[in-house]
Amino acid sequence: MNKITLLIISFAMLLVMGCAGSGDGIGGSGLMEADESIVSAETSGRVLSLLFKEGDEVSKDDTLLVIDPSRLELQLASAQAGKKVVQARLGSVRVELSRAQETEAFAGRERDRVARLLESGTATQKQMDQVEFEFTQAVLSAETAKAAVLTSEAELTRIEADIKRILRELDDCYPAAPIDGIVTERYVEVGELVSPGKAVAKISQLKSLWVKVYLPAGDFANVKIGQSATVDTEAGGKQYQGEVVWTSEEAEFTPKNVQTEKSRANLVYAVKVRVENTDGELKIGMPVFVTIGE
Repeated sequence: MNKITLLIISFAMLLVMGCAGSGDGIGGSGLMEADESIVSAETSGRVLSLLFKEGDEVSKDDTLLVIDPSRLELQLASAQAGKKVVQARLGSVRVELSRAQETEAFAGRERDRVARLLESGTATQKQMDQVEFEFTQAVLSAETAKAAVLTSEAELTRIEADIKRILRELDDCYPAAPIDGIVTERYVEVGELVSPGKAVAKISQLKSLWVKVYLPAGDFANVKIGQSATVDTEAGGKQYQGEVVWTSEEAEFTPKNVQTEKSRANLVYAVKVRVENTDGELKIGMPVFVTIGE
């Protein structure tokens, strides 16, 4: 549990204990938070350009920056040239296979014809041995041609897989926004070298924010998912309507470093309330008070 969470729990417990017995609704205090997505590089290279700045609104699939694609473009050109060579070779070996199969079929017919002549006494054993040899050679030639076709087909499949991989890596040179939102942090600069996994930007969804409050067991028992809630901002006293979207399944002890020994035995339960930020005035980190069920 980090320091911010400890402070939120402590603040919430103090408010709840201060309101106990006052007849007020179930509630607690917390800080507004947003669903966030960290965009990371999936390839290595130098950042050529940034297409965003902090505070920009972006849509899903918008390109955020360009990572130098020149190395991959050269690899792609080489792979595509290699594909053409293998395709030409494959065409040639397929012709050889067709020719070898025709020769095999002819040699088989000749063998059968001489075999019938041998039975009738109009052919010699030497002639039979000769056509048997020629048939065997034709079979071997056909098998060799078939193996050459299979080899070329396998090589073509490998090159096509390489091309798909390179195209994927080229696509990774243009990292895109995974969600609609606002760029709240930028982690790279033009000219910087990045590697796979390097964070480049943080995008926050500010149209819908949420706040987590902590309630004692007695109040928590009356809270249900889908229940309405009212969120009051400390600045200006403006209210927003929210909804309980999550409740914890386990209780948490109150922070030991700020509570008395008696209150350390108290347990609190986390409740998450989502609020539509229709006017855009709710901000990340803004302190609010949540009243549930009113």
